[in-house]
Amino acid sequence: MKKSKVKVRICLGTACFVQGGADLLLYNDFLDPEILADCEIEGCSCLEQCKVGGGQAPFVEIDGKIYSGVTQDEFCKLLAEAVKG
Repeated sequence: MKKSKVKVRICLGTACFVQGGADLLLYNDFLDPEILADCEIEGCSCLEQCKVGGGQAPFVEIDGKIYSGVTQDEFCKLLAEAVKG
C-alpha cells in the first residue's frame, strides 16, 4: 500500500509573507526532489496563528501540525522527517 503524501500548507498572510513565507514558496529551488515527490505543498491565505499568539511568522502546517518561525533549512528538515514517518 502506497503511503499518502505529506500535506503541507505555507501561510501567506501579510506577516508570514514578509517574514519568510515568500522564501518558503521557492521550495522547488532548495528541497530534495525525492522529498518533494512525497509532499503536497500549497500556499494558504492565513493559518490564523498570529491572532492566537502561537509563535513567530512564518507559520507552516505539516500534516496538521503547526510550526512557527520556519526557515528554509528548518523546512527541509521538517519535511524530511515527515516523509520518513
